[in-house]
Amino acid sequence: MEDKREKFWEKLAAGVSGNAPEEDQAWLRQQREQDPEAESLLKQAQKVWSGIALPSDNYEPDVEKGWQRFRMKVQAREAESPKAPVVRKMNRGPMYGIAASIALFIMVSFYFLTRTPAQNWTEVRTAAGETKTIMLADGSKVSLNQNSTFSYPENFQKENRTVKLTGEAFFEVAKAEGKRFTIFAQGTKTEVIGTSFNLRAYDAKEVKVQVVTGKVAFARTETDDAIFLVPGQEGVLKENGTVPAKKVIESKNFQAWKTKNLAFTNLQLEQLTKELEHYFNITIIIQNDALRNCRFTTSFQDPELNEVLEVLAATGNLKITKNGDRYLISGQGCN
Repeated sequence: MEDKREKFWEKLAAGVSGNAPEEDQAWLRQQREQDPEAESLLKQAQKVWSGIALPSDNYEPDVEKGWQRFRMKVQAREAESPKAPVVRKMNRGPMYGIAASIALFIMVSFYFLTRTPAQNWTEVRTAAGETKTIMLADGSKVSLNQNSTFSYPENFQKENRTVKLTGEAFFEVAKAEGKRFTIFAQGTKTEVIGTSFNLRAYDAKEVKVQVVTGKVAFARTETDDAIFLVPGQEGVLKENGTVPAKKVIESKNFQAWKTKNLAFTNLQLEQLTKELEHYFNITIIIQNDALRNCRFTTSFQDPELNEVLEVLAATGNLKITKNGDRYLISGQGCN
């Protein structure tokens, strides 16, 4: 069915742009006679084509970049709506010239953005302090952190590996005949084939991807300026950023919510408290700036918050008090 659809759009593009050989014109006439919808689409395509200003003779279109941009926009629209069509790359033959390229791009965009079949999604949620594991039909495993929502198509399969995330999850993506696995999260798109990585996207202020195995492409949804990450690297996209920053993974505890193991090696208190805030879902305020650079080396297995705070207070000569839903740290500081 998909091959037939692609064949129709290729021949339609060639026909409207005047590049179709006689046999293709005959094929199009047959489709129009057999299917009233084909006749309607042809008329719409002709209207679109008639409104296009053709480029100059020395214009050389970047078809590959155009296709990638179109593909990303289509997938972004699918992620924002309950529609999830199969999108495949068109077979580029001799007819993929300047005029036919433009016509094909516009007509395929119109088709997929306005005529995609409805699709139901399955949604998995976690509450505070709760984690869940989801096994997908392709063999991929998703570990969902607390206060998170994960969605995937009910007919999830190798040809349609597109999911959505709000919150945090660790993905162990199975390879499936080279088919991409795509996650949309807070205005970003993460795309892989087979790899494992952590994705944190509780809000659009900062989305972070940390790679354990394989290779990951990470970008803002509406652009095609992706960065590529390998094991030991993380991509961070701020709310006002256009291209994610790539760097070495800063925190070795990015999987702590999953492994239940916290370890700090000569770590500054300022960074340490940020990791505790993430792990325990709390707010910590350092009241004395002289404390921020104090360093700690310690580790905890399946830690309790009170236990961690007691150890820090004792080893760092700190005073830690609770004020409402916040924890306040004070003390004399360190050299």
